[in-house]
Amino acid sequence: MATRTRTKAGGGRWGSALLVALSLAACATERVIEMDPMHFAVVETERGRHVEALDPEALFQEGNRAFEAQDFLLAADKYRLIVERFGTSRWADVATFNAGLALEKAGRPAEAVPYFERMVAAVAGSKDAQDALFRLAACHERLEDWATMRAVGDRILGPHFASIAVGDRIAGLAVRGRAAEGLGQLALAERDYRKALDLYQDHLEVRGLDKSPYVSQAQFRIGEIYRELFASIRFRLPLERMARDLEDKSNFFLMAQSAFLRALRLQHPDWAVVAGYRLGALYETMHDDMMAAEVPNDLSPEEIEIYEEELRSKVRPLLVRAVDIYERNLRLGQRFGKRDDWMQKTEASLARLQDLLRAEARRAAEREAPAP
Repeated sequence: MATRTRTKAGGGRWGSALLVALSLAACATERVIEMDPMHFAVVETERGRHVEALDPEALFQEGNRAFEAQDFLLAADKYRLIVERFGTSRWADVATFNAGLALEKAGRPAEAVPYFERMVAAVAGSKDAQDALFRLAACHERLEDWATMRAVGDRILGPHFASIAVGDRIAGLAVRGRAAEGLGQLALAERDYRKALDLYQDHLEVRGLDKSPYVSQAQFRIGEIYRELFASIRFRLPLERMARDLEDKSNFFLMAQSAFLRALRLQHPDWAVVAGYRLGALYETMHDDMMAAEVPNDLSPEEIEIYEEELRSKVRPLLVRAVDIYERNLRLGQRFGKRDDWMQKTEASLARLQDLLRAEARRAAEREAPAP
């Protein structure tokens, strides 16, 4: 899920307001300027207890510096002090959002949730509240609290913010669809994903919409729904059931393949490589499941050996296709400059299948070699 940050006093809607206020204060020569008070207090942080001079502006700048240095817990401590000690100051709202964001970045989504909720309440009905709702959804996703995440999606699409942009409506649908998927409500999830994609198709003229990660996410997640259904089917005897299994599995294969191909064509850096990996894995899984199909128990050991060799030759093209896809996916990831888990998974799968194909080639050569 994309991150919307408020790491500087000048960022977002608060930023413009703060800059105006500061400019007026700087230019006015015949008015009394009320300064935010400075407090001294004993504070408890991750680093222990200490006395700190509490000036909201200084705390805010210290929080920003810690955030930029990726010391997210220190940043959260600074922002929280503003919220707790200067809750009515001009720094309070942006510090509230930033405290939640720093905790989320620090891997503490449960602790971040109250700050984002507080932010939504403080600036209800605004674009900033909507941004906080998206961060809430991201936290609940990390917590796998799918029911609450779906409720947040409903709040986004209410609409919570009357002037919600098309890109954010697409994002809200993707959020709600992901929550439904997590709840196992696959039909509802697919419906929301397809609504998001329909909205995208209806607004292709909107600048930058094709770069939205949520468009690619919705397309990818449809593929995931059908991939899971595809993977759940195993080939079981009797033969009549096996025939039905093959038909159902093939249909789910084609639907997942189509969705992953579309996600690939969108070429979003965060989703294209994942889709490419899943596409290759479809072929690999189909190969493995066909090789693991139940064998009639009335076959002799010799007949089973012949059957397995014949089956192996029939499904070998699936491995060849998977290798080709994995190789293409590595080139795609290299073009995007990716070095993440999905690239490593692609490399590992490619190496495994190449070894398997080489082993099969050696066996075939040995079978065809003339007897001494």
